[in-house]
Amino acid sequence: MKSAAKIILLPFILGFAQCCVFAQQKDVFSQKQAEYIDCAMERLFVLNAFFDMTRPFESKKVSAACLSAKEIAPPAWLKDKLSEMERYKGWQVTLDNGAREVFSEAEIWRRVFEKLYMTLQLAMQVNSGSDLTPRQNITQFGQIRVNFLIDLDRLNINPDVIAHNVRDSMDGRGRGFLATLKLINSEMDGVAEAWLSPIGQGDIKFRRSILAIAVLSNSLFSDLLESPAPVMPQEAKPGRSNIVLVVLLQMLGTMAVFFGVFKFLSDKDEKINIAVRRYIQKSSSWADDYSRQFLDIDVKYIVFGTLGIFIVAGSLFGLGIGGFMGFVVFIFCFLAGLYISLKMPAVFLGILKRRRGAKVNAQLMDALILLSNSLKSGMDIVQGFELVSHDLRPPISDEFGLIVKNYKLGSPFETALEGMEERVESRLLSYMIKAIILQRQVGGNLTKIFDRIVESIREESKLEEKLQAMTAQQRIQAIVVGIMPWIMVGVMFMFQPDTMIAFYTKPVGLGVLLFCIIWIFLGIKMVNKMGDIKV
Repeated sequence: MKSAAKIILLPFILGFAQCCVFAQQKDVFSQKQAEYIDCAMERLFVLNAFFDMTRPFESKKVSAACLSAKEIAPPAWLKDKLSEMERYKGWQVTLDNGAREVFSEAEIWRRVFEKLYMTLQLAMQVNSGSDLTPRQNITQFGQIRVNFLIDLDRLNINPDVIAHNVRDSMDGRGRGFLATLKLINSEMDGVAEAWLSPIGQGDIKFRRSILAIAVLSNSLFSDLLESPAPVMPQEAKPGRSNIVLVVLLQMLGTMAVFFGVFKFLSDKDEKINIAVRRYIQKSSSWADDYSRQFLDIDVKYIVFGTLGIFIVAGSLFGLGIGGFMGFVVFIFCFLAGLYISLKMPAVFLGILKRRRGAKVNAQLMDALILLSNSLKSGMDIVQGFELVSHDLRPPISDEFGLIVKNYKLGSPFETALEGMEERVESRLLSYMIKAIILQRQVGGNLTKIFDRIVESIREESKLEEKLQAMTAQQRIQAIVVGIMPWIMVGVMFMFQPDTMIAFYTKPVGLGVLLFCIIWIFLGIKMVNKMGDIKV
């Protein structure tokens, strides 16, 4: 039984011994790989020494196994650049003892190279069999990684006191350095994953990541010693002769456009003069209509004011877009403003008439009641109108008072009433005026007519309020349809201004914008029509 138990336990004893042997094995890298990492560490040590301003600026000794030369001389350009980088101090760093110190740009670069050296050094310690436990190795690597990220962020975020961009330091090598350091940071993620992976897979990840860091570190060393510095190719500037040719062509094009427009206007001179005379006559009639609305407004201020707003908006958009498309946008805004400004006096007058008519409608029932009571008390219709002009508020008092004044000046009462009907857009007021004119021509009981009109106004007001409540959704939808697209465009301009400007300055973008404006206008009209119920 004992021999059988020994035979059964023997495989387990051998397996446990093999696991112990593998657990003690620390050689993750081959001999050539270890030598390559040592050379990368030596190059990082040289970089660290070059950027250390506390050491003399001189050649650094290296082993013959890594480089053919026994000493590496610093590049001639580096001395002046280091002195310049040392003057740029703007990074506040908290030391291990809690003290705060302001570091220069050269010192920040040196700290980054130092953290890379410490990373490879820790990897070689793990490879050769460190006395530290795996947990201690992970903790030490985590501290190095955090400090490396902090220094890398300092290089990416330029302090306000630094006059130049860190990416442009070292004759433009800073951009290449930062790109390489970003790749190194991603390989450090692989090192961190290796510590948390199973033993076999962790060794493979650890080895690949450390070797990648060594390769990239050697790349940093080579980029620093490269001479001359890689320079970004600049765009070719046009020569003097080309500039003169471009200006000459622009002048010729402008003159051609000017003479073309002049020729077109000369051919249409007679029609243009006729159209101008007609518009002047319209302006005179509009001025009279504004006076009838008890407003003293000069039509030219409305026209030129509207045109000026469009010119200013077109100038701002044109300057923002720039180039030929900016000029096209300005011309479009100018033509649209010219058309709208010529129509604006009539539109503004129509709005004033509708608003004044709505105010008169709101006061008409009180006026009719007052007229009916005055007639019942023995007054005539003219005295009733005079009573309304004294007891009620504008605008209906102004309208009734104007009728009384015209009547006293010799105008027939019916003519004065027709003038008020022409000034005020009110269907109910028209009913009242027609009833008064008919009563004066054929006779009748005017008080009963007024009572019926008052009753009709009451019923119509109730129905109007009910319809307003029923069509509130359609009116709100019309507002949303008109406003929401522009709000969304504004939000997109806030988050992606370059993309939006690049799209809307192209012919396709302008076509889409015009198409959307047309369909938004049609949508507003359709939704408004759905809620437009006439009583």
